[in-house]
Parts: sequence; C-alpha cells; structure tokens
Amino acid sequence: MNSARNPLTGKAFFLGLFACCAVMLMNLRAMAQDYTEDQYKAFQEIQAEQSAIKKATLAVKFLQVPANAKCGLLKNVVAEFDTAMQGLEKAGNWPEILKLGEQFINVVPDDSYTIGLLATGYQQEKNYKQFVVFGEKVFAKSPNNAPLAYFMAKAYDELGNDAKFLTWGEKTVSLNPNNYEILIELAKRYSGAKRVSEASKYANEAVKALSTAKKPENLADAKWKEYVDQSSAACYAIIGNAAYESKNYTVAVANLEKSVVAFKRNDIAYYFLGMSYWQMGKSDMAMLNFAKSYVLKGSTSQASKTYLDQLYKSSHANSLAGQERVVQRAKMDLGIQ
Repeated sequence: MNSARNPLTGKAFFLGLFACCAVMLMNLRAMAQDYTEDQYKAFQEIQAEQSAIKKATLAVKFLQVPANAKCGLLKNVVAEFDTAMQGLEKAGNWPEILKLGEQFINVVPDDSYTIGLLATGYQQEKNYKQFVVFGEKVFAKSPNNAPLAYFMAKAYDELGNDAKFLTWGEKTVSLNPNNYEILIELAKRYSGAKRVSEASKYANEAVKALSTAKKPENLADAKWKEYVDQSSAACYAIIGNAAYESKNYTVAVANLEKSVVAFKRNDIAYYFLGMSYWQMGKSDMAMLNFAKSYVLKGSTSQASKTYLDQLYKSSHANSLAGQERVVQRAKMDLGIQ
C-alpha cells in the first residue's frame, strides 16, 4: 500500500517507535536500579528501623531470600547490618552479636567484618572452641596479627590442645619476640616433651625477654618479682638440663647455679647440679647439692639420697658415718630447721 495514500501510516510509525523507546527506558531503569519495588520497600524498612537488633534481624531476613542475592541494594543492606552490629558491639551485647552474626555468615560466608566480630564475640564469651574457628579465618587474612596469634595460643591452651598451642605459640613469638609469657611456656612444654634443642632455645629467649620486661601496671611489685624469679629459675634449669644432656657440664653448672639463685628451693636443679659436679669430679660439691635436693623432699629426693650415699661411702671407707654433717650444711644453706 502507498504510504502517501494512508495518513495513519506516519502516525502509527511514531506511536510504535514511542512504545519501543518506553520499553527500552524501563529496561534501562531496571538495569540501573536492579531491584524491585518490594525489595526497595524492604530496604526502606531496614533503613528506618532504630533498634539495632531489629535492624540486623530485618537485614538477615532480606539476605536469606534467594531472589535478593543479586539485588542492587545488597551492599546497602549489608551496610545497614554492619551499622546495627556496631551498635550492639558498643553496647557489649555479645550474645545477640553471636546469634545474628552466625545467621548472617550463613548467607554471606566471606564477610571479613562479621568473621572478625564473631571471633571477638566468642573470645569475650570464653567460648574458645568457636573462637579458634573464626580466629583461624581472621588470621588467614591478616597473618601479621601478633595479638591474635597470642589469643589463639591461649585459647588452644585452654582447650588442652598442646600441638595447636605449640603451633600458635611459635607464631606468636615469631611476630613478637618479647612475649616472655609464651616463650616461657614453650620452653616448659618442649622440655616436658624431651625436645631439648627447642626447650633450650625458647628458655634462652625467655630469659632475654624477661631481663627487659616491664612490670604490668595491675601487678604488685612483690608478685612481679616472684614471677620473674620463678620463671627465670625454670628457664635457667631448662638450659642447664639441656647442657647436661649434651655432656656440657660446665655450661650446665653455670645455668643451674643461676637457677637456684633465682629460686632457692629448686630441688630438680640441685639434683642436676649434683649430677654435673659428679661428672666433673667435684665430689664435695656433688654431695652438697644432692643433700639439698634430698632435704627439699621433692620428686628427686629419693634419687638424690641414693647418689649422696653412694658418693659419701666411696670417700669414707664404705661408711655413712658423719654424713649428717653434709645434710645439716644443706639445711643451713636452704634455711631449713
């Protein structure tokens, strides 16, 4: 048909073009907004809510709807959730933080802020089993976080997981070489496991860290001195024992003597002093130290008495006559009546 003969042809064309443009405009607007009217109303409700608990609950409810997963308002909803959680954190409402955080993380599993908040919350609530789960995730993203490594070591210690304590303890001191608390514990654990090299290493580092450590503000001077003395004594004893095992008796004696200076009633140190002096051919010093270990009535008392008798007899015609003088001297040095 000839368009010149049909006056409606031109008008119909422009009406069709207008309709097409309208549809395109609606599609472009939908692409720009990427959310429905209902989704926007739900977001407005979240945004207007003043209660932190209700706001976070509404945000989680919104995120739990599969259709909202690709909504253009997703970031805004997450921001509202974060604002609510910050309010709960400021209020110290950790039970609600943990409940809502767990619900949120089930929907947004890689959210760093919530993972960190859950780790903090479980630590605050002393739920160490859950703390380490989220703590490991936080540390994976910030592997230079020395305080977190320390808290992880302490948590695994509370859980009785020695292997994990050693792992996190070593991470702690690698990031903070002056953490004397963990260094001392590492030395003790490795010593108990008969891992002499590691025990001696950490004991030496602990002694060095203790020498420059500052007293905690909330600790009395006397308590701090007692802690430093006993910790130093334990570390010097570990170093001395390691040297003894290596047959380096001079180094063993030097460190074991430091141990008993720091803590006068260290029966195990006196026992190894006796053994070391014996190996060095210094019988009198060996007997005196065996006598001290004996009179302290600790775990080495019986063995020390056996060796004291053996040494004394070897230099006194196989007799124990007069041995009481050695025992009395030991008691006098230790201040025992």
